[in-house]
Amino acid sequence: MKKAVIYARYSSDSQTEQSIDGQLRVCREFAERENIKIVDTYIDRAMTGTNDHRPDFQRMLCDSKKKGFNFVLVYKFDRFARSRHDSAVNKAILSRNGVKVISATEQISDTPEGIILEGMLESFAEYYSAELSQKVKRGRKESRIKGLFVGGRKPFGYCVEDKVVKINEKQAEIVRQVYNDYISGMRLKDIASKLNKQGIKTSNGKDFNINQVSRMLRSPLYCGKVYADDTVYTNIYPPIIDEELFDKVNKSLQTGKKTAAQKKAPNPFILSGKLVCGKCKANMTGDSGTGRNGVHYYYKCVNRKRKHSCDKKSVEKDYIENYVVCATKEFLKNNKQLKELSQMVADVFNVYIGKDVVINSLNAQMADIDRKLNNMANAIANGIFSKTTNQKLNDLEQEKENLEIKIAQQKAKSISPLDADKVYKWFLSFQNVDTSDKLACKRMIDMFVNKIVLYDDYFDIYFNSSDDESKNIKLENVEDYTEIEKEQSGSDCSHLVPMVGVEPTRCCHLGILSCSPSVLGSVFFDFLRLFKTA
Repeated sequence: MKKAVIYARYSSDSQTEQSIDGQLRVCREFAERENIKIVDTYIDRAMTGTNDHRPDFQRMLCDSKKKGFNFVLVYKFDRFARSRHDSAVNKAILSRNGVKVISATEQISDTPEGIILEGMLESFAEYYSAELSQKVKRGRKESRIKGLFVGGRKPFGYCVEDKVVKINEKQAEIVRQVYNDYISGMRLKDIASKLNKQGIKTSNGKDFNINQVSRMLRSPLYCGKVYADDTVYTNIYPPIIDEELFDKVNKSLQTGKKTAAQKKAPNPFILSGKLVCGKCKANMTGDSGTGRNGVHYYYKCVNRKRKHSCDKKSVEKDYIENYVVCATKEFLKNNKQLKELSQMVADVFNVYIGKDVVINSLNAQMADIDRKLNNMANAIANGIFSKTTNQKLNDLEQEKENLEIKIAQQKAKSISPLDADKVYKWFLSFQNVDTSDKLACKRMIDMFVNKIVLYDDYFDIYFNSSDDESKNIKLENVEDYTEIEKEQSGSDCSHLVPMVGVEPTRCCHLGILSCSPSVLGSVFFDFLRLFKTA
């Protein structure tokens, strides 16, 4: 008796097991009529036929080498393949093993006419697949134009109702927290750890890791943008964060990548992420080179370094860093401005701690568990009780107990309001920063400097300030400043190298940049946490 195996497949999740059952039934009826014994079945569920990357299909090809069957029986030839190339290649593999593909519904003879007919059927299957793909793409595009959800995984922070994307406010607060934590200086690893300690799970119910946090920070969906069909759609996802914050975070993610020079330099590049080319407005990053006197470290425009599209000259690392340190210490001497800044930071901080995102999230989880427990109690009252019900009840009660502990722990961490006078005294401590301590200088610059724009003969420094208008403060000569600094602080500033070759009257400008309270609050938030616990 001839032996055969049945191969069955359906394409998408929208089809069901009934499709497989129907294919198997028709194939078995055909085998019974033709006196063929079925020895095995191979089934691929929700797998496309446009390629042969199908687990059971490959297993069938491999098993054909054992010579255990003579035929592969399919409902239709398009279940075997929708690509003429894949069909021909895989039929040749089976043929070498003495196996032939036959269809239970398409009776084709071994004559030359039958071979042509089989080829035509395969061509029709490939045409149908290509046409269907075009229709699906057109349908998706029309849905996007209408602002509808087209499927796929729902990002954390959103939910879908009747194909309309809506903000999940509980999760959206956590998304905003992640963005604010990153912009305030937290590392991706620490953000993921913080979320996990707070008991917050991903959309799949798993713990957060660095990659998931990074994807959240890089996803344009959170500022309301979808890139598809060579088009930017802004009508599908309602924004959770504003575009300005998204751009700032992603710029920081880009500049946060350490260059090889940064890893090799004996001291950190303290202006990384702050220094901007005055000619093309691109970032200037740390670099190094070897000369007759050893290794030299400097800042170089990325457009000159990578694209060779800018002619801005590189600047020596210590040369520009010493200038910025001097200018920042001069900025910190304005006590009136520091007092205003202190009040602004305290106000923003006090508003921020009033919104305990974690407590809100934990309370929402507690409300959900209480609802489930009430439903369970009603079911038991109506006589529905089993081992499964009992286990589910115990699990919910244990989960509620764990949540109560987390809520108590979070409330214990509550931070009291911040006093502006204490912030001011803390800011004053930066006036005495040792200019020879590069790490201390970096902390000072990270906190107070927003951006440095470097030109060939001068530079502009933009500080985080409470001033409403921009100002320009002109220093006649940095050499004069170092003498003043030495007199007032008593520190030796001889290591501060003057900018030789720069016009004394255009040494540098100190631009005072006005910062919005939300941005300023996020920048100082983690520093203030440390300050309050000190």
